[in-house]
Amino acid sequence: MPDITSVWFAIGLDITMIIYTLWVVSLGKGNGKLPVDIGIGMLAWLALLHLGLSTKSMFPAELSGIAFLALVFAAVGAVGAMLLLLPQIRDRLLALDQQQLMLMQGIRVFFGANFLMMASLGSLPKTFGILDGWTHIAAGFFGLIAAFALARGADGIRRAWFANIFGLADILIVASTLSLILLPTITPYHTMMYAVFLPAPLWLWFHLISIWKLLNHHHIPGQELNA
Repeated sequence: MPDITSVWFAIGLDITMIIYTLWVVSLGKGNGKLPVDIGIGMLAWLALLHLGLSTKSMFPAELSGIAFLALVFAAVGAVGAMLLLLPQIRDRLLALDQQQLMLMQGIRVFFGANFLMMASLGSLPKTFGILDGWTHIAAGFFGLIAAFALARGADGIRRAWFANIFGLADILIVASTLSLILLPTITPYHTMMYAVFLPAPLWLWFHLISIWKLLNHHHIPGQELNA
């Protein structure tokens, strides 16, 4: 697969993730419709990300692994500030129940499949691509299982905890490995960056918000936690 093709495929995945996320957000209490304004903001960031990566102007060419990891965490912090400080976003996000927060993770199965594809085509180191692909697929699948279990009242709290811990560990381990071990091989402008700097910080915050809700609300026997 030509590199330009893999880039547009990654962009297509990001757009799919944006649409899927907006749909899940619209399912929250009092939301009712797709938040188009949020979608426009996410698409604008995707356009800027593509410009920075395609022109190789987003990072210094010789960025160290530690500096890159610091940038990744800075991006996560910036996303968190946007989610929690902008009322029009925060109110929608906090209105989501646990089913929706777990449902957010389901789209990761497609990103995992993409990482497997990149490993098979040689654009990612095989061991990393295979492991990252399968753990992303598992994280998305566990999120969907937890969402279904919560909706059906089938021990959903325990499954939500497992999905959150697994999915959060997956993101942190992949980001650390990518930055501290693989960066000299794949460079900061690899196609993976379309996942690192758009969906991954959002998934991490969805996990953190879900965990916060699990910690701060008491479970009533016979009922599932929805708020």
